[in-house]
Amino acid sequence: MTSRLSQGRESYERVLARLEMFNNVTTALTQSFDLEQTLDDILDMVLGLLDMNIGAVFVLDRERQELDLVAQRNLPDEILACPDGRKSARMLARDEEILCKLAGPLRAKGEVNGLLFVGSRAACPLLRQEVELLTTIRNIIGVFVENVRLYRDQARQLQIERSLAQIAEEVTSEIELDRILPKVIQLAVDALGTEGGIIALLDEEKNTINYPYLHHLPSELAQVSVSIEESLSGEVAATGQPIIIDNYPDYARALPAFIRAGLHSVAAAPIISGDRVFGALSVLSLNKAKSFSARDMTIITAVGRQAGIAIENAYLYENMRFYARQITQAQENERKRIARELHDDTIQSLIGLSRHMEALTSTSDSLPPDVVGRIRELQNATSDIIKRVRRFSQDLRPSILDDLGLLPTLEEMTAELDRQDGLRAEFQIVGQERRLSSEAELTLFRIAQEALNNVRKHAQASQVITRVELSDSSITLIVEDNGTGFSPPTLTDHPATASKQLGLIGMHERTRLLGGKLTVESAPGQGTRVIANVPV
Repeated sequence: MTSRLSQGRESYERVLARLEMFNNVTTALTQSFDLEQTLDDILDMVLGLLDMNIGAVFVLDRERQELDLVAQRNLPDEILACPDGRKSARMLARDEEILCKLAGPLRAKGEVNGLLFVGSRAACPLLRQEVELLTTIRNIIGVFVENVRLYRDQARQLQIERSLAQIAEEVTSEIELDRILPKVIQLAVDALGTEGGIIALLDEEKNTINYPYLHHLPSELAQVSVSIEESLSGEVAATGQPIIIDNYPDYARALPAFIRAGLHSVAAAPIISGDRVFGALSVLSLNKAKSFSARDMTIITAVGRQAGIAIENAYLYENMRFYARQITQAQENERKRIARELHDDTIQSLIGLSRHMEALTSTSDSLPPDVVGRIRELQNATSDIIKRVRRFSQDLRPSILDDLGLLPTLEEMTAELDRQDGLRAEFQIVGQERRLSSEAELTLFRIAQEALNNVRKHAQASQVITRVELSDSSITLIVEDNGTGFSPPTLTDHPATASKQLGLIGMHERTRLLGGKLTVESAPGQGTRVIANVPV
């Protein structure tokens, strides 16, 4: 009787232990998407319940169709050293030193997605209930593995979509290739989880491939230039099709410099916009193999198209900038011609007329006083016209700009505001004074001229400061007033609104022609600060 009670109590405790372990397993599987840590904890629970000390959980990588060992306890060294998961599982099954073994597949939706193995070097009787419990646990683990895979796929897809959206935003908001293409490479590398990236561009005139943009690769590779027939990027550009190279050193067109840099597995896609191919975008692994899936190729192909749009936009903008320069130069030449004619012809004629009237009033005694008075009125009016024409001529193209340069011209223009408009105008120079290129001096003069005219006509200011800051690599022009201020237009403003501030738009465009940036800081009642920074 006592023996039967003892056996019943033992059986009851075993049932409770199984239920507790089952509860712990289901709790662990519902509280985390950390695959490795969760399976590691569950393996400990199963081994503890079955009084075993050897265990392994393998998970199937569907892309590579290989088993990966994600959790293990006390496996032999030769099995741990084996890189092939399927072979490791077979070695466990055949290990004669493991006397007690129990293994089975992990399943979800009728498909195998892993393997659970438990064992012991000591013989152990396995009860039917424990085998059934382990089968149930394997099925639950299989569902968990599938859920984790779906979660990771969803998270990865979300990250990819964010990366593609970010690339699209960069493409539409930036036109300088040196700024946008390095970002495109980095986003592609991050999206595909690779170690490096390359953007290779096609030189259509020379029929060569160059490598100006690199990510996590030696900078000297940017000096490599090869014919289109001699490289992977050239093959991609020529065919317009993506290519996967599993082992780059074995590739027929592999470049020695890139082999030395450690390229191993490479996925490359054309950089294309419409029917035009600009080069190739590659992502790669270094010194180890990596498998690229069909989804990976879809991603890199999409990024390649975004890069193509960026390059197309940059080329179009560069062409527009070239023609804008030509138009601006033609305008300035015409301004210069008109200013010279006003100075050499019109003003001189008006001065001659004024002197004739002066001579007429001083030498003739026969003219009635009222006639003399009228002539003097005309002489004064002529003097005013001369001043206005001279000022107009200076506004068109001051001779001091060509003769002495930007800084004396701005100093004189500021002094003119102080003399004629009653503004407290101040001119400041920071840095070493020097002459700039004629294009830079003329552009900055026009920006300062427009800004100061706005102060004189619209700002209702009592003070304005014009400051030029010179450094080795750039020059910054700042025009700041204490006037009424305004709300600067934005890119989203209606064209009718922006058209009222064409002067600001012109300043922006002139600055961009020099590769610089113009910033307007203002608000109603807070004055205005115009900042133009250009490289020199």
